[in-house]
Amino acid sequence: MKAFDLIQDIDYKTVKGGTGAQVTGICFDNRKVSPGDAFICIKGVFFDTHNCVRQIAEAGASLIIVSDEYAASDECRTALDGLDANVVSVPDTRLAKAFAAAAWYGHPADKLKVIGITGSKGKTTTTHIIASILEAAGHKAGLSGSNGIIIGEEYMEAHTTTPDSEVLQKALARMVEKGFEYAVIECSSQGLMLHRTAAINFDAGVFLNIQEGDHVGPGEHSSFDNYLESKRILLENSKLCIVNADDPNLCRMLEGVTGEVVTFGHAPENGADGRPAPDYILSGEKTVDVDGVPCVAFHTEGRASGDHLVHLPGLFSAASATAALAVCNELGVGREAIDSALASVSVPGRLDIIYRTPELTICVDSAHNGASTRRVLEALREYEPKRLVCVFGAGGNRDVDRRCGMGEAAGSLADLSIVTSEHNRFETFEHIFEGIKEGLDRTEGEYIVIPDRKEAIRYAIMNSEPGDLIAVIGLGYDRYQHCLGKDVPHSDIDYSLEVVKEWLSGSAGV
Repeated sequence: MKAFDLIQDIDYKTVKGGTGAQVTGICFDNRKVSPGDAFICIKGVFFDTHNCVRQIAEAGASLIIVSDEYAASDECRTALDGLDANVVSVPDTRLAKAFAAAAWYGHPADKLKVIGITGSKGKTTTTHIIASILEAAGHKAGLSGSNGIIIGEEYMEAHTTTPDSEVLQKALARMVEKGFEYAVIECSSQGLMLHRTAAINFDAGVFLNIQEGDHVGPGEHSSFDNYLESKRILLENSKLCIVNADDPNLCRMLEGVTGEVVTFGHAPENGADGRPAPDYILSGEKTVDVDGVPCVAFHTEGRASGDHLVHLPGLFSAASATAALAVCNELGVGREAIDSALASVSVPGRLDIIYRTPELTICVDSAHNGASTRRVLEALREYEPKRLVCVFGAGGNRDVDRRCGMGEAAGSLADLSIVTSEHNRFETFEHIFEGIKEGLDRTEGEYIVIPDRKEAIRYAIMNSEPGDLIAVIGLGYDRYQHCLGKDVPHSDIDYSLEVVKEWLSGSAGV
């Protein structure tokens, strides 16, 4: 591929050399440059590869893409002095990276029907439900989200909800190669803001909800407005927008959106802030017992009328199911496939009952703020445990209000809270715990503190009483803990099951 072909969809200026060189690879890591690579410089939180331009050119890169700001600097002139290099500049190198990756992999999104899902809560569940429905209807659907990238039997781990643009384009190309028809993608606000999904024109974009106070703070969004505007990017790039009519910020979310809009949610009360009446009206949510498992029955009217059952606990599951139903109905999927998938769906790491006997039940979930912790624990109360034990921590370098909210929710709803570490990132557990304790102290809930997550899980299981339900929340399906710049291998699911085996054999002490 010629350099020109790689960047023909990008607004660029030539800084040095030309764009006729042959490109044999694309690269973003200055330690891994090979001769013939096109290299896109990225300014990250901790490292800026613009500082390595001379090294990259000397390594034989056939094209270097830099920012307009860097191109105008003395540092750029010094770095390129005397070098035979091909350099172009762009307003935003992350945006350029997305389009370059799409071109390198042959624009795979154009060969798929792509569905994107965004929302403060419910993205993973809705994504899995949509993929399950499409599979039940006989369509091959790939999936990308918090639980990784799933392409049939292939699995690729992803450390962010929405993968880096190059990783995502590579995954889409693999779906095309394997004959897939659909790609269902979780679109986080961070991923949208950082252009990870740029160069993808979505056939359908789903807006579930937006929660004030979530994902606003250092390392995330500067304000709620920025958070909302980032989520809107999905709808602005979608032909069909399936949106939640219940969300009070819906009118703001739809500003400037030109695609067809279809709504779902409850019938509005009088004076609903100008929000449209839903096309898919949700009503009658209730918990029903299916072979000892609390599931949710609900009813819809409008563009899909009937009674439905979703094989997940928690009345809030009806909203995710209705969103998925609306998407698939609009795409022409039949009612039989929709209801069959809803009645059997399971979502790894989301209200995921990984072990259940009359003696002990263990659930794993990714709840990481006060609202989601409350929803999970309220849903688990439907199992009517003797005791509800909650093992949880809060993320470091994130909005501190999350910590207090999680502490208050656990203290109010759990019979025993075991406070432990989560993704501490670059904060100490002791500092994070100060915020959690503030919330716990607002309640009369009993709690203990065990900083090591493995030890906390072990303590909960080994000290369980007959009839306990243990909720291990925060990491969900993650297979690592991020601590002090390192990803330490860990799985709440695998480790919990490992300890259960020891508990059953009676071979391990507390």
